[in-house]
Formats: sequence, C-alpha cells, structure tokens
Amino acid sequence: MWGRRRNAEARLLTEAGETLAYVMQVAEDAHELLRGARVRLEDAHNQVSATLGFGDGLPVNTVRTQLAQSQATWDSVDSMIATYEDMRATWCDLADADFEAIKSAAEFFTEYSQNCASVVPDLEGATDSFIGLRDTLLGLRDKVAPIRTRVHAAMAAAADELAWAGPAAQGRFALEARLNAVGDRLRALDAGHIEVEADRKVTDWYRDVEREIAEIRDAVPRSAY
Repeated sequence: MWGRRRNAEARLLTEAGETLAYVMQVAEDAHELLRGARVRLEDAHNQVSATLGFGDGLPVNTVRTQLAQSQATWDSVDSMIATYEDMRATWCDLADADFEAIKSAAEFFTEYSQNCASVVPDLEGATDSFIGLRDTLLGLRDKVAPIRTRVHAAMAAAADELAWAGPAAQGRFALEARLNAVGDRLRALDAGHIEVEADRKVTDWYRDVEREIAEIRDAVPRSAY
C-alpha cells in the first residue's frame, strides 16, 4: 500500500515537472517576443530623440514630454523582465523540488506568458507611434526651413535698418525694444521651446514673428537712413 502511494506520488511529481518544463518553454518564447518589442521601442524612441536639439524649430518641449511618457512603460517592462529572469534562473534545475513548489512555479510562468501576450501589442503600438512621430518631425523640419530662413533674414535686415536710423530717429528705441522681444521669441522658436496647440502649427508661430518684424521695419523712419 505504501509502495503504491509512493509510486503515485512519484508519478504525479514527474507529470508536474513535465508540465513545468513545458510552461517554462512557452514563457521563454513569450519572453523573447517581449524583449524584442522592448528593443524596437527603445530604437524608435532614440530615433525620435535624435531629431531634436538642432535649433531648427522642431517643438522640442512637446516631443520630449511624449518621450518621457514612455519611461513608465520601460520601467514596468524592465521590472517584468528582471523578475522573470530571476525566476528562470531559480528553476533552471528541477531536482529536489516538491509538488507545491513546482505548481507555484508553473502558475508564475503561465501568468508571465499571459502578461507578455498583452504587453507586446502595446509596445508595438507605441513603437509605431514613435516611428510616425519621427517621420512627422522630419517632414516638419523641411516645411519650417524656408520660412525660418526668411524670418532670420528679415530679422537681420530689421536690425541693420534700425542701426542705420541712428539714436536720433523718432521712436527708434521703442522699435529696438520690440525687435529685441521678437528676437527672444525667434530664439525660443528655433530651440523648440513652445507648446504645440491643436489649431496652431509651428509654421504659424514663425509667420507671426515674420509679420511682427515686417511691422517694425515699416515703422523705421526711412528718412533717417
């Protein structure tokens, strides 16, 4: 009787070990998919980040806010990965494990596989969004470049005209103060220190600056130079 019970327990333990080995392999396959999705997201994130910081008018503040939001996702995924890898290392050898421990481990690896199945699509969606954002930024750079060049040329011309007008020209100092303020706005635009609005494009901000420079130039006393 005791021999039959021991044989049954041994058979149950063997079956549990085989089940655990199977779910561990499933979890490992899911883990590789998760790691791959994590790497692709980071690459897309870096591609977006690489477009910034050139002083060419791209909305740095807004984009960096979007980039920062991915950090919470990364932290969560990295925590998942670390926990899994620790558990996997613990169960690389099934020797001397009892039934309850094997059952608990099988539940962990099964749950991990299920979590991966839900997280991977989210990472892939975020990656696609970043790739789309990168393409949008590159297109925006091309759109901004001509008007930005024009605005800077107008800014330089306005400064020259005010200089030629001389300190005695009527209203010169008020115009100079306005031009300095516009220059500050232009530098902020170039650095991307603006918050993009739904009904305002970056090119609209540059056109506002261009119009104000034109108004200043029109107000410069022509007779003074």
